[in-house]
Amino acid sequence: MDSADNCLSVDQVRADIPLTKEYIYFDNAATTPVPLPVIRKMEEYLREYCANIERGAYSIANRVTEEWDKARNDVARLLLKCDPKNLIFTRNLTQATNIIAYALGNPPLTVENRRLKSKNPLINWRKGDEIVTTIVEHHSNILPWMRLAYYKKAVFKIIKNLPKTGLITTEAVLENISSKTRVLAFQHASNVFGTVNDVKSIIKAVKEVNPDCLIYVDGSQGPGHMPVDVEDLGCDFYGFSGHKGPLGPAGTGGLYVKKDIIDELEPFELGGGIIVDVTEDYYELRRDYPAKKFDAGSPNILGLIGLGEAARYVSRIGLKRIHERERNLTGYLLSEISKIKGVEIYGPVESELKTGVVTFNLKGWSSHDLCLALDEKWRILTRAGYHCAMPAIRWLGVDEAYKGNVRISFHYYNTFDEIAKAVEALKQLAS
Repeated sequence: MDSADNCLSVDQVRADIPLTKEYIYFDNAATTPVPLPVIRKMEEYLREYCANIERGAYSIANRVTEEWDKARNDVARLLLKCDPKNLIFTRNLTQATNIIAYALGNPPLTVENRRLKSKNPLINWRKGDEIVTTIVEHHSNILPWMRLAYYKKAVFKIIKNLPKTGLITTEAVLENISSKTRVLAFQHASNVFGTVNDVKSIIKAVKEVNPDCLIYVDGSQGPGHMPVDVEDLGCDFYGFSGHKGPLGPAGTGGLYVKKDIIDELEPFELGGGIIVDVTEDYYELRRDYPAKKFDAGSPNILGLIGLGEAARYVSRIGLKRIHERERNLTGYLLSEISKIKGVEIYGPVESELKTGVVTFNLKGWSSHDLCLALDEKWRILTRAGYHCAMPAIRWLGVDEAYKGNVRISFHYYNTFDEIAKAVEALKQLAS
């Protein structure tokens, strides 16, 4: 839907987000406002077919299951370009990372002679094995791997030889990869720098050196902000949150797992809805739909039906158009704030290397005080602090002086006029 005649305009999207009438909202990298059509879709569920999925035989139970399956199908195909059977519904990126870290530390179980039995694990951990991530990751792509490394007595390596723009280079990754590297985890785009990494080239280079290395991509700032094709990227796993780029509700997200791996993943949650048999001695998981063996218990039906509608909504805007507009907004902001005395900008200054994220500080202001001033006087909502990425902020060297940095992050509905007002506010605060 990238034909301009069929796409939603900026004004149409702003009309669907009432928040834009009261505030200049620049915190889209953390959480985006939910458009009215997505809210109405969730209200539809609550009003018309508020039942559980795959449980009842009555009419509205069948309808909610159909809506649930449609949501998974549309999220998979519109946001990630993957088979929906390979898309696990999650509550956010954090859960996605933890699902994989757990599965790589615990072998899958099967049933043999009416007893549970461990199958061969995805990774046969040995002394000296490595788990590698980078210094610019946020906590959700560091902590689960740190814990897994501790439990498996693996070497936990953090790539630090990166440029201060936060760009993850192929050269830096290859310098930290060896034949003992079992897992590499890194981000598609940075929530601290706005840097968009060449994920496909990095993965290709790593797989040539170590074909057995499993690669997890943190897509928190990817889907909904730009076109993403996970199969073309070549990653083994790709996680994302629904309440960021896709314009979906909080408590939603997804995890892509490559087809030849998903059947071998052991879910860390067990319960109703994912089994075909339970006895006093064993349980047997469903095998008919690989991703659904991770849907234990009653899931966030309301939110994930909303995420399906959100995927349809951003596709009506056009993901290429969203990406292009965010880069244009970013370029304009960078060109204007670079003229303000005392402003320090972090990350690339070339908009073509960035998503819609700009981070900076203003001399004489702590990041939090500057954020509060923009809100109190101008109702400009930004994010300040560590952005759940303390190692990155300390590596950047802005901890002691500023206690983090200030982040302005865009989505399609933001305007050049809003940026002009923010620039004028910063000029006043700098004087």
